[in-house]
Amino acid sequence: MATPTEERNNRIIKIMNCLYQKASSTEPIEIEDFSEKIEELFRTNVWGFREVVLTVAVAMLDKTDFPNFKASKDFYDCNPRAIYEQPIKTVLIEKNLPHRQSGPLNVAKGQHNLDGEWISKRSKSDQPTCRVAVELINLMESDEEFIEPIGISIMRHLLAEKQELKQLDIEINPTSDPYFLYHACERLIIMATDGGNTPQRICGYLLGSFHKSMQTNIIVTGSNDSASTTSTTSKKPGDINEEASDGTILNVYEITVKSFNESRVRDSYNCIMAYNSEYNTNLTEIIVICRPEDCHPDIQPTKLKGTMGNYLYNGINYRYWNIFEWLSFTLQHTPADGREMFYSELDSYISDINTSQTVKKCWQEIHS
Repeated sequence: MATPTEERNNRIIKIMNCLYQKASSTEPIEIEDFSEKIEELFRTNVWGFREVVLTVAVAMLDKTDFPNFKASKDFYDCNPRAIYEQPIKTVLIEKNLPHRQSGPLNVAKGQHNLDGEWISKRSKSDQPTCRVAVELINLMESDEEFIEPIGISIMRHLLAEKQELKQLDIEINPTSDPYFLYHACERLIIMATDGGNTPQRICGYLLGSFHKSMQTNIIVTGSNDSASTTSTTSKKPGDINEEASDGTILNVYEITVKSFNESRVRDSYNCIMAYNSEYNTNLTEIIVICRPEDCHPDIQPTKLKGTMGNYLYNGINYRYWNIFEWLSFTLQHTPADGREMFYSELDSYISDINTSQTVKKCWQEIHS
């Protein structure tokens, strides 16, 4: 006999499949008053907003489990993590539609009422898209006739985006040339940052390939995590970790192309303290891989090549490394087979349906 959770998941999968089937048809959507708003959701590289609206629409269509659900009152009433990361994402993966790991949760950020207050708490760059998401939610709550058409429209846009993204895929011949790889990665980091995902993937994949090629038995973790995943959410002390085979963390890395200033240091420090307390560890050093302009203004500078200086905060030493110098150094010290491994892994990530169109276009231009 199915459990209540399994029954709920099956109902949501059925709703998702119904939306997909209707989106796949050429039959026009009867109500299109919101089409411009859906377009705006798909103009941003922050996919979480469209995933929030999709999650809300699906929950509102599930009258059995969420008969009185209103995201403007309490988004978490529909248990969004459970329904998005299980049944909703199951269908998105099955249909190979673009999605993020925990998109709705990453933009909701614990805000229960998705309304004007939610908009005000978002960054200035995100506020216009957040406002559109709220308007669509209000539209569905004011008139139930809009719920299914909005869900179908989002699925139809996902199908169209899938086709666009697949057209950007390219065939590569893996190379071990460290100079080509350096300039390719440098261009990706500068031109296709993708909210920090690009530098994090590049550094993580390269570090992992180095250790595999050198047969060090050191494991690199965090490479596949989204840059929007906070350390407190993931319960890890940094973006990338080097770990011994028994799970002991040897080095912690923060990878960024944004200012790693006092606020970022404080957040990192809190994560380190929480990790040390929970796992009885004594992590006291963090390697921050960033650009020179991202350093804390009060670092103690060094004249050494590559490392830009350090900043001591309550007993935790933050050592700042120039991301481009680190990249060049690590590529030169990675054996040829490791560089090929890195290139192939990076290409696989960029070819994935869920990688940003900006990154795909930049990769295509690099190889043109």
